[in-house]
Amino acid sequence: MADVGAVLQKVRALGADIVLEQGKITIVGSAHLNTDQRNWIAENREAIEQHLRTAVASLPPDVSENDTTPFTWGQFARVLYAQPPENVDASDWSWFVSTAGRIVREELGGVQQ
Repeated sequence: MADVGAVLQKVRALGADIVLEQGKITIVGSAHLNTDQRNWIAENREAIEQHLRTAVASLPPDVSENDTTPFTWGQFARVLYAQPPENVDASDWSWFVSTAGRIVREELGGVQQ
C-alpha cells in the first residue's frame, strides 16, 4: 500500500484533488488523471477515505471572527502540516514548522536550553 498522503500530494500537483463530500470521496478535476491513476484511487478508496477522515478529525474546529480562544501550538501545527504552501519541498516545510514550534516554545518558556 502506497503512502496515501504522498499520493494525495501527487494528485494535487497534477491539478486534481480527492476530497470528502458527505462522507464519501470525490475526485475533483479527474480529467487531469489518467485511467491507471483513477483506477488506483478506486482500488484504494477505503484507505483514502480513512486518511481523509483522520486528517479532518485532527483539525481544530472552525472559529468565528469573534472567537478569542487561542489555538494551542499543536492545533496550529496541524493546520500548517495539513495545508503546506504549493511548490515547497515537504522536508523544507517540516523543518520550518518544527523550527517555528521550537521558537514558540522557547518564547513561552517550555524549552530548556
